[in-house]
Amino acid sequence: MAWALIPAGALTYVALYAVVPMLPGLERLFGSPAGSAHLGIGLPFLFLVLLSPLVPRIPLPVGTTIGLGLMGVGLTGILAGLSPNLALWTLFRALQGIFAALIPGLSLALLPRLFPTRHTQMAGLWVAGNVLGGGLGRGLGGVLAEVLGERMALVALSLPVLLVAFFALRGRERLTLPPPRYTLSAWPLYVLGFVLLFLNFFVANLLPYRLEALGFSQAQIGGVFFAYLAGIPGSALAGWLVRRLGEVRAFRLAFGGVILGLLVQIPGQPSLILGFTLMMAGIFTAQAVTGGASGRGGSGVSGTYIAAFYLGGTVAGMVYPPFIGRSPLWGLELALLMALLAVLLAPRALHRN
Repeated sequence: MAWALIPAGALTYVALYAVVPMLPGLERLFGSPAGSAHLGIGLPFLFLVLLSPLVPRIPLPVGTTIGLGLMGVGLTGILAGLSPNLALWTLFRALQGIFAALIPGLSLALLPRLFPTRHTQMAGLWVAGNVLGGGLGRGLGGVLAEVLGERMALVALSLPVLLVAFFALRGRERLTLPPPRYTLSAWPLYVLGFVLLFLNFFVANLLPYRLEALGFSQAQIGGVFFAYLAGIPGSALAGWLVRRLGEVRAFRLAFGGVILGLLVQIPGQPSLILGFTLMMAGIFTAQAVTGGASGRGGSGVSGTYIAAFYLGGTVAGMVYPPFIGRSPLWGLELALLMALLAVLLAPRALHRN
């Protein structure tokens, strides 16, 4: 099972995030106004929020649970791509979120058990795999939508999830985890998780509209989203940063990059693309640090952390439409305030210095 965790996370995020650069195109396809596809972004992550704390209680081997989640993510992604209208597309996206909830919390909780002496490094690699998936999903989503159309692009990017699901379900290990223990004393860690995905989604959901206003095509917008791949080096090296600096300093260093990236985005093109790249590099480095910390707390803490993480994405998916077409300063001021909150909470959320 250990070998499957990183590709499972990567391919899940390919399927989940491929829709982001397609949002304007999907709204035109379904004859809907700008911003009307936001439920297809918000609902999957709402179900991740609601279900992630409950997933550790499922009385199945961990590998089976993760495999079933992957199977559902792939199938519902294909059905979403074939949907004839916005309502059905939104429904299948919501179901995709339900199945996706079976994957990340259990994966983080498994890492300390599978890699007891280097789980922080493996958490960094796990996040790097997710970054790769998110970057490829957003990048290929835009490129394939230009070539194949939005429907077939979504189908093509959901099919690989079924392959890794097949191998996960055939695994013979019957891995189990201790009963989950939940605690509110880790609330600062949960807040950090919330802020991480809120910043990610809030800025990324607005980006296609800002780029279209600058004259970018769908393929060009998809190409800009390859900036997510800038998060791979930092997240993969997060374990080394933690060993050298401690968790708090490593997190704050990463968020220094986030704040700089937000500031650089204010003037617009071409600084918009550079700033987005810097922001993503910092966010995913910080996410590797907090993911490793959550895994140490067991499946209850990691499940709650994942719930808080995706709550941030859900809220971002609900609140970004009013910022479409406005001055970028409006949205970036809110993002900067959230980033400063995370920096201030880091010492209370992360226990090793």
